[in-house]
Amino acid sequence: MQAGGEMDKLKARLRAGSRAAVKRLAGLTGVDEELRVLRGRVERLERELQESRRLHQRLAELTDVVTEILVPAADRQDDRIRELLEKYNKTSY
Repeated sequence: MQAGGEMDKLKARLRAGSRAAVKRLAGLTGVDEELRVLRGRVERLERELQESRRLHQRLAELTDVVTEILVPAADRQDDRIRELLEKYNKTSY
């Protein structure tokens, strides 16, 4: 039983030493800096993607409003057109 406890301690020390060696090697080779830069780029791209989604949503809403206006404009339902514009103005940026 004693030998098992010593073996576990040895394994734990080897794991800790391996982790430290990997960190040192990453620092020496510049991998950690590259990883930091890549994480920053991913964060920036995610923000840009979210902005793009927001703009696409706005464009879709505007397209819906224009369609709603142009189609009924042939029927000249001015009250309906005013209602749609008011709704868009409330939700638009």
